[in-house]
Amino acid sequence: MPVSFLLGLGPKVAQFDWVRPILQAHRLVYIGLRDVDVGEKRILKENGIKAFSMHEVDKWGIGRIVETALDHVNPKRDLPIHLSFDVDALDPTVAPSTGTPASGM
Repeated sequence: MPVSFLLGLGPKVAQFDWVRPILQAHRLVYIGLRDVDVGEKRILKENGIKAFSMHEVDKWGIGRIVETALDHVNPKRDLPIHLSFDVDALDPTVAPSTGTPASGM
């Protein structure tokens, strides 16, 4: 299910009228983005969604990125989190069956 529906963003789609916005953009973080188009960047910025590119992961290391992400969504570390791992996060040389291949950047 697209996150946009759970954030209440974008046009309403009749087939998904049962979905209610339950996520808050300020509690959402993307880690390891590779191929983000102009429209996606605009959505992230306009909605205050924290995002880290693969370039940032390579530069700062995954440990520092995860700590920064947790500081953003749960600074006291007292709330549950949901982690969703998308196979698209893997470089296609490791996971060649990914639907949206974009090599690490």
